[in-house]
Amino acid sequence: MSKRFTLMVAGDPAQRTGGYIYDAHIVSALRDQGWEIDVVGLAGRFPDADTEAAAALAQALESLPDHAAAVIDGLAMGALPEVVAQHAERLDITALLHHPLGDELGLNEAEQQRFHRSELTALAPVARIIVTSHFTARRLPELATQYAMPLNASITVVEPGVAQAPISPELEPGETLRLLCVATLTPRKGQDILVQALAGVAGNHWRCDCYGGARDAAFTQRVQQLIDQNDLQGCVQLHGECDSETLEAAYRHAHALVLPSWYEGYGMVVTEALAHGLPVITTTGGALRDTLPIGAGLGVEPGDSGALHEALNRFCNDAELRDQLRQGAVQARGQLSDWSAAGAAFAAALVTQGSAPSDSPNSSTSLSAGSQFESDWLTLREAADFASRSQRLAKFAAEWLGAHSPAPLIADLGCGRGSNMRFLAPRLKGQQRWELIDHDAILLAQARQRAAGLSDINGHPVAVETHCVSLEPLADVPLGDAHLVTASALLDLVSQQWIDALVSRCAAQQQALLIALSVTGEWHFISPQGEPVLDDEDHWLLAMFIAHQQRDKGLGDALGGQAHEALVAALEKANYRVEQDETPWQLAAGSHDHQPLMMALLAGWAEAATEQAPEAAARIAAWLQHRQQAVANGELGVWVGHRDLFATPLLTAPQEEV
Repeated sequence: MSKRFTLMVAGDPAQRTGGYIYDAHIVSALRDQGWEIDVVGLAGRFPDADTEAAAALAQALESLPDHAAAVIDGLAMGALPEVVAQHAERLDITALLHHPLGDELGLNEAEQQRFHRSELTALAPVARIIVTSHFTARRLPELATQYAMPLNASITVVEPGVAQAPISPELEPGETLRLLCVATLTPRKGQDILVQALAGVAGNHWRCDCYGGARDAAFTQRVQQLIDQNDLQGCVQLHGECDSETLEAAYRHAHALVLPSWYEGYGMVVTEALAHGLPVITTTGGALRDTLPIGAGLGVEPGDSGALHEALNRFCNDAELRDQLRQGAVQARGQLSDWSAAGAAFAAALVTQGSAPSDSPNSSTSLSAGSQFESDWLTLREAADFASRSQRLAKFAAEWLGAHSPAPLIADLGCGRGSNMRFLAPRLKGQQRWELIDHDAILLAQARQRAAGLSDINGHPVAVETHCVSLEPLADVPLGDAHLVTASALLDLVSQQWIDALVSRCAAQQQALLIALSVTGEWHFISPQGEPVLDDEDHWLLAMFIAHQQRDKGLGDALGGQAHEALVAALEKANYRVEQDETPWQLAAGSHDHQPLMMALLAGWAEAATEQAPEAAARIAAWLQHRQQAVANGELGVWVGHRDLFATPLLTAPQEEV
């Protein structure tokens, strides 16, 4: 794909709603990175497209030469599958989805089904799908399974970036506490619920400023009536749509963001608030549960005005709570990515078909320099990794480093987004220096950004260098000066030859190794009581998964679940002392926090099995649907085998002279 495409959106591209603002920022970031982009606003009614809309999309696609690239916003394509299908073979079409059309609030069941089926039909022939949240990435396969419709394209998550902003001043004694709501006035945004929740909030020291265009006149009138009926005219004001300068000033004068939405495909205003260090009071509707970091705000169920009232009342009248949430928001601010990084991730999605990340259930990607892993899987698994990893072996590593250098150097192979460093650095001491090594420049940039503010066990900052190189050949990887060589969730991708080369290099330099979360190839389902559950279909699929693990991933014939034992044997042969711990994931049945990871695992296992045995695709799809339903119902959890090891070189007795 050349660095040129046409972006097609519904209506005026300059509209100031989340989806259009996302599109505009991505276009700007990509143009800064050398891309040529034509933006086309399509006439007609969307998303329930009329004949004018169909003609506009058809004309826009017909005007493009063969093999040209087109990115179509989901609002513009979901109801026009026939138009998309007519050009899918001739053009390189990417769908950009902010959230499924059928999930919009206010649709009856028949309308929901019509939109879902139409959108899935439109997505079936496209080359790739880009979504703006992990929630939507999970939602689309669920819908495809629910309606038994194919979803052939890869799905890549490119979350919104955020512009750098100063931290808004904290509340001064005697100052009016200012709540800010930024959302168009439509039923899905829930401003009526917000006004009901604000009624009766104790004290008269607060006010709420609502900014957003009146897209639904009847709903806007209802919200204003609720303000009047509850005598809130002096403290709740609807300002309407505003320009970017006015909105920025509102963020800078606010003390918290309130977003009462029933459903969001991402919730960009949440990260915009966090960029200003503002805590957020919102709902768990749609992607909002994922978007708001723990400790940076309060979340309640959508539509529950009583729960929202309680949260607002606590926030407005509990100074200690406000301080805690503000600190959490400021901490979360340091983890936000900018629009340049989002643009780079979008570009990577356009030039690749979307590949599975290393050590995912289906790791079929090459590890050559410059290829792209998907950061959504790495993000999704991080909490489970941290909960499973061996604290004992991490302590051994800390003791080894403390005994060998006051300024230890740690080389992290296949670092991804830097999760290994984020787990280990707070458990080590000394003037830590990290060499983060990965083939993926985008992930390396995220890892460096996530290292900002990271400190050791004594609060000292860590120093970070990044190296964008392939892990093959290993001779080109900068390991020479490291005191500790570490990796996490990498080993199943490598070959026996690669392991032998790694051990040879480390032994020559007397380096220690800490290799974490190496998959064993074993997995099974577990009951709500934690008992193993594995039937004949599971055994059959597991066998295909194990076979798929042993394909070449770019580092020779992969050892898959056998890699850990191969590394132990090679280290012991090289006169290393090896300590090991079992570190399985134990993802509990009925756990809301674990469910997204379990769903991703099931989809990955099914994809691997389908690649291994394409003739059995229907049987695999039936297995996937059955097991996903059981997980969704809280009937099953998942156990995945991993092992950690820590190895140190033993002193070799000098040979006698002859």
